[in-house]
Amino acid sequence: MTRLLYLPDDVTILQLEVEMSARQLAAAINAGLAPVEALQKATEMLYASQIGNTVIVFPRHKRGHPQRAVPSNGLTRRQREVLELASHGYNNEEIARMMGISRRTVSYHLKGIKAQIKTTAFPAAGSDS
Repeated sequence: MTRLLYLPDDVTILQLEVEMSARQLAAAINAGLAPVEALQKATEMLYASQIGNTVIVFPRHKRGHPQRAVPSNGLTRRQREVLELASHGYNNEEIARMMGISRRTVSYHLKGIKAQIKTTAFPAAGSDS
């Protein structure tokens, strides 16, 4: 039995138990197949990363510059993705492998998240917040 975590967007996580081995499941998804019904509705190419007996599946990001737009909550899309995975107990190395980025980039995003939390929780003296 394999645990499948599907992260189709910034806020949704689907958790399923699948009757395939983790290695077979990850290989099938990375080959462009959708062996699980929940994955068949995806409109983007998916990428799977295996950690132990868990397979994490998420949309394959297009190459190029990352999205720079900052939403109203102050965190970028990538910061929200890192925060979501960190909140589930994954360490920097695991997050880096799942997202296809370096551990250093994960640390960079976590620093940005901490800075944002600090400025939101403790606004500068003299501000009207």
